[in-house]
Amino acid sequence: MKRYLWVFGLVILIGASAFFYYQGQARNSDEESVQESLKTSKVRKGDITIMASGVGAIVAPADIQVGFSTAGVIEEISVQTGDQVKKGDVLARLADDPQLNLDLATQQIAVINEQTNYDEFLNNVDADIASASINYLQAKADLENLLTDRASLNYRRCDDTYLAQYETDYSNALDNLIRLQDRFNLLYASRDPGDPERIQMETDIAVAQSKVNTTLANYQYCSSYPTQDEIDLIEAKIKLKETDVLRWKNEIEILQQGVDPEDVELFEARLAQAEAKLRIAEDNLNGLVLTAPIDGTVMKVSAIPGQAISNNTPVIRIADLSKSILEVYLDETDLDQLVIGYEAEVIFDAFDDMVFEGKMISLTPELIKNGNVFYAHGLIELDPTSFGKPFNLPIGLNASVDIIGGRSLNTLLVPVEALRPLGDGSYAVFVIENGTPTLRMVEVGLTDFTSAEILSGLKVGDEVTTGIVETVQ
Repeated sequence: MKRYLWVFGLVILIGASAFFYYQGQARNSDEESVQESLKTSKVRKGDITIMASGVGAIVAPADIQVGFSTAGVIEEISVQTGDQVKKGDVLARLADDPQLNLDLATQQIAVINEQTNYDEFLNNVDADIASASINYLQAKADLENLLTDRASLNYRRCDDTYLAQYETDYSNALDNLIRLQDRFNLLYASRDPGDPERIQMETDIAVAQSKVNTTLANYQYCSSYPTQDEIDLIEAKIKLKETDVLRWKNEIEILQQGVDPEDVELFEARLAQAEAKLRIAEDNLNGLVLTAPIDGTVMKVSAIPGQAISNNTPVIRIADLSKSILEVYLDETDLDQLVIGYEAEVIFDAFDDMVFEGKMISLTPELIKNGNVFYAHGLIELDPTSFGKPFNLPIGLNASVDIIGGRSLNTLLVPVEALRPLGDGSYAVFVIENGTPTLRMVEVGLTDFTSAEILSGLKVGDEVTTGIVETVQ
């Protein structure tokens, strides 16, 4: 509400200012030799179109160069420039090659081997059951051993007999160490560090200390209980082995019901693959065949019968001419007018008296750079019903293009100079009423460089101001 009050106040202020200005100009008219008079224009009906202009050329939706996948000598070319072809049509053939006979024999052997493997698989169910049974029994025995080991982890690591023996070993080792240390202190401590007997005694003490450490570790380990990590480890092994047992049990049950459907599918797929390769080898033996990858028109034949060619050398070019597609380039400043679905008007250089219609069907998501200039790029599909008569629109045919961003026919128009912006997208105009300019709010539609569409606020014949003109009296 505050925004509308502000706009209303602004309208009143501008109107009052205009009134007093024009009244003052009238009073001063007798005093000045140079007079200022209003420049006006009548509201009229007309058409307004917002467009972006560019250039383009006819392209094919699909344009493909095809060639043989292997080297050879061309035996036959079945098409010529301008022929219409369907996908799969034979275009050309290569002459026979002895290597193809070898390829055929190789693929025939592959099919025989795959068929043999498949038959043996279907007939070896009993042997598979026996093998699975052995694996099942072994996995079951391993599981029982693991369960026994797990049960032992609930107790101390050693029984009382072993514990007493380790304790005795530790006590004896400790007594021996003490005896040697006492002897060293009594007889050798005061001797020179380099004395051989002292060195030998120090070595004996080190050995005795190691014995004490070992026997103590054995005693402590034997008197302790298994750690949680040890328990977790063996329980994990038990779970894996249980899964193993269940897997082999299920395998036996499946085999007892007959062959595994998944294995059947695998063998059948291998056999089918070998048969497919055999069919390809058979086709190649009759002469490598070049076929059309799409429906289209033969645009160019680049070889002749008897010509030797290398692999992947383009031999025939095919283009899809079923649709008239125009590749267009426009200045990047007109990017806002490039919207998929927008209408387009096209005039070809070769038919400059005809306007062809179409629609934007695609827009490249990046600008195209040419030198230091960037262009927006897209495709337009022409509407055949707009031609009026059949036209030959060859690939590369140049054209001028207008992308229609907006159009309004038989609408109210005023010069753009008549508009007075009020802010926030609002506009007003000064209308001459009884010889006096009066500010009036209007709703504006499309605008171009010269005219503005008025949706409401004016009628045909209204006179609006567009500026002031100086005249000499």
